[in-house]
Amino acid sequence: MIMDTMLQNIPQRLHEVNTLLATCRQGVFSFGEALPLSLFYRDFSDTNLLVKEAVCLVKENPGRLLDFSSSLLLETETYLSLDRTPLQAVDFESLFGEHLKPFEHRHEEAKATATGLWREYSSTSNRLDFLPLDAEEYSLLDAECSAAKAKYDEAHAHAHHLYKEWMQERDRYFCVHCFKPMFLDVLVERLKGIAGSIISDINKMQEDKP
Repeated sequence: MIMDTMLQNIPQRLHEVNTLLATCRQGVFSFGEALPLSLFYRDFSDTNLLVKEAVCLVKENPGRLLDFSSSLLLETETYLSLDRTPLQAVDFESLFGEHLKPFEHRHEEAKATATGLWREYSSTSNRLDFLPLDAEEYSLLDAECSAAKAKYDEAHAHAHHLYKEWMQERDRYFCVHCFKPMFLDVLVERLKGIAGSIISDINKMQEDKP
């Protein structure tokens, strides 16, 4: 079920964030390090959904929910105990922009190549328009024109493919562009409260059992 996957993933994903924060160096932060933080916030910011899923699971398997919640509580406490000041100096928007530059550069190069081939094709095609159909040069130039068009079509398709790659990468990781460390702090505090409440409720249920 979705709820099981989500509840299983949160502690592990937060553990990965904690490991990263515990090992990162002041002033040195890469896109690869920024990604787990922003993806965690993106994937788990809907805490209302988490609460609804926990309500369903507590009816099916309260013991399992207790284990998940205990792991989550431990990871939230670990996160909040770590020194997170290095994050304050990180420009996540710039990291995102730098990550996209190679994709943009490859597309611009391919686009320039396609544009040059289009000009060659257009020039040949224009010359062809002024030749009579029965001219000896016409058939030679016509073949040259067709070859130029085929080259352009291939280059244009390649440029379009690289543009799609660029846009897909941008959309896939746009969360890095929007991320702020304080977002994660607030989310983890909220998750800590949710985990604590779940544990308290389950323990109370067990105490109330005859």
